[in-house]
Amino acid sequence: MDQSQVIGWVFAVGFIGLFFTVLLWLRGRIVRLNRMLDEGDVDLLKKAGIKTEILNHAPAGSQILPYTPYVAVDSIENLDGSASK
Repeated sequence: MDQSQVIGWVFAVGFIGLFFTVLLWLRGRIVRLNRMLDEGDVDLLKKAGIKTEILNHAPAGSQILPYTPYVAVDSIENLDGSASK
């Protein structure tokens, strides 16, 4: 192997290592969030990057999926098309 191939392999292995490190970091965030939800940790409401309105309005047993929008609906539409509050 010449020098350019060695440099290419070093970059490839480094990129793959970085990719799996980021995946492990994201998995750790999800595990930590689930543990805090299971324990009912109040500090979760003060964490940066967590939308508290999702935590306050979610029914029991709900799971927070990161980067999903929350849409509040004021009325419920019945099967016959009429709206009720």
